[in-house]
Amino acid sequence: MAAENHRDMTPFTVPQRIAVLSIIAFWVFYYVSITLRSWIMGYDGFWLMLDNRAWVSLFGIGFTYLLYRVLRLFCHHTLRVRVAAAFLFSAVAATAYSTVNYLSFYVVDPKPPELQKQEDHHKKKVEKPADLIAENALAWYFFFLSWSVFYLALSYAGAVRASERETARLRAAAQTAELRALRYQVNPHFLFNTLNSISALVMSGKREDAEAMILNLSNFFRASLASEPTDDVPLADEIAVQKLYLEIEAVRFPERLQARFEIDPAAANACVPGLILQPLIENAIKYGVAPARRPVQICVRARVNDGALEVTVSDDGDGARAPNGTGVGLRNVRDRLTARFGEAAWLTAGKRAEGGFTAMLTMPLVHNGC
Repeated sequence: MAAENHRDMTPFTVPQRIAVLSIIAFWVFYYVSITLRSWIMGYDGFWLMLDNRAWVSLFGIGFTYLLYRVLRLFCHHTLRVRVAAAFLFSAVAATAYSTVNYLSFYVVDPKPPELQKQEDHHKKKVEKPADLIAENALAWYFFFLSWSVFYLALSYAGAVRASERETARLRAAAQTAELRALRYQVNPHFLFNTLNSISALVMSGKREDAEAMILNLSNFFRASLASEPTDDVPLADEIAVQKLYLEIEAVRFPERLQARFEIDPAAANACVPGLILQPLIENAIKYGVAPARRPVQICVRARVNDGALEVTVSDDGDGARAPNGTGVGLRNVRDRLTARFGEAAWLTAGKRAEGGFTAMLTMPLVHNGC
C-alpha cells in the first residue's frame, strides 16, 4: 500500500544545479576534513599528498555526478526501487573511485618514501591490488551511499511539495468549476416567462413596451455574463443588475411588483460575488409576488455592521416557502458564499413575523479585488 502511495506521488527530479552543489559540498567537506585530520594527527609528509588527493577528489565529483544522472532515471519509480538503485549504484561508484584512488596513489604517482614507511607501520599491504581496492571500496561505499540517501531525501521532499502544489491546484480548479456551475444556474423559468411576456406584448400591439423589455433583457444578460463567474463585483453594480431584472419582471406583474432599495453608502463599494442576490430576488417574485392578489414589496437593504457586510432581501408576500430556508435557490447562495469566503460568510433565512420572507447575507467587508 505504501509503495502504491509513493507511485502515485507527483514525480520530482532534483534540479541539476542543486545536485551539483551538493556533490561539490560533499567532496569539499571530505577533502578539508581528511586534510585537517592528517595535519592534527601529525602524519609525516601529508602535505605531499594534497595534489593527489585533489585530483582524486575531482574524479570523485565526476563519479558522484554520474551516480546522480543514473538515479534520475528512476524518478518515476517507487521509493523502494529508487532505494534499491541507490544501494546498487553506490557500490559501483565506490568500486570505480577506489580503483582510481589506487592507481593514483600506488601506480601513477606512488606515495613518498616516508608515507610508504608509515603504510608499512600500519600493516597496509599493497602486494594484492584487488584486495586493497575492495577494502577501500567498502569504506567509500558508505560515502557514496550517504550522498545517495541525501539525494533521495531531497527528491522525496520535492515530490511531497510538488504533490501538495498539485493538490492545491486541483482543489482551486474544482472550486472554480463549482463557482462557475453555481453562477450559471440561471432559472430557466425566468427566461421562459420573459419570452412569453414579450410575445404577449407584441400580440397585443404594445411594440414599444416589447422593445423596452427586449432591451432590458439584453442588458441584463450582458451584465450577467460580462464578468468571470469567480470574480467579485461592487455591490452597486450588483444592485444595478438586479434593478434590470426587476424591471423585466415588472412587465409581468405591473400592479403587484414594487421594489425598494436602501443601500448604505458605506456598503455600495463593497465587493460581493456576482449575481449573489439573483436567487433571492427570484424567490421573492416566485413565492411572494406571483401568487399574490395584492401589491407586494421587495426590499433590498445593505449596511456595514461590526466590520461585516449585511445584505437583506425581504418581501411582504403571503406565499409558502421551503421549510427553514432549504430551497434550491437558497442552497445555491449558501454554497457560493462558502466557496468564496468559507466559514466567514453565511446566509440566514426565514419567515417574517409580520408576514413575508427575509434572507440576510453576512460576509466579510472587502473593498479590493472588484
